Amino acid sequence: MKKNTVYDYVVVLKNQNRKTIEITGWLLSVLAIIIFLVNIYESPTDWGIFSSLFILIGLLASTIVDKRKKKKTSFTTILLCAGIGLTIFTATAYVGSLLILAGIIEKYLSKNKEIGFSEGGIVFSGLFPKKISWAELNNVVLKDDLLTMDFNNNKVIQRYTDDEEDEEYEVESDEFNEYCLGRLKV
Repeated sequence: MKKNTVYDYVVVLKNQNRKTIEITGWLLSVLAIIIFLVNIYESPTDWGIFSSLFILIGLLASTIVDKRKKKKTSFTTILLCAGIGLTIFTATAYVGSLLILAGIIEKYLSKNKEIGFSEGGIVFSGLFPKKISWAELNNVVLKDDLLTMDFNNNKVIQRYTDDEEDEEYEVESDEFNEYCLGRLKV
């Protein structure tokens, strides 16, 4: 979403990929540890590899504690640190570069999608924001945390909203539905 644009309503959608992203993060973290251990076996006196592995294990332990406390987990920092360590201290710089790239992609993919509603139209957040005019829609309804958007071309989008997000974005469905109905009639 553009930071300087003011929307009358912002609806935060649930991220349906969160479980897959988390599993991938765990697997890549274990892979990074294995690569560091192989490099320690090959160069047992390299302090850089040891310190990188120590930092990686510390970050992974912190993530495990967060997971047990039912907090959201993120592997961006782990993957970036592992990638930097592999790039600087080992001969597997290409693997390190891939881990850095994976960390950046994980950061982007783990964000919840936001939809901004204003008099000028509707904007879906993303790398390339998508704008929809009110004239393209038949109906927009929010009921029981399910956002339904019915388009004129018979396309329907239904997505659950994320009620765990910041209360600043909390949308009252009756008020929101009334607002959308008013925009659709214009």
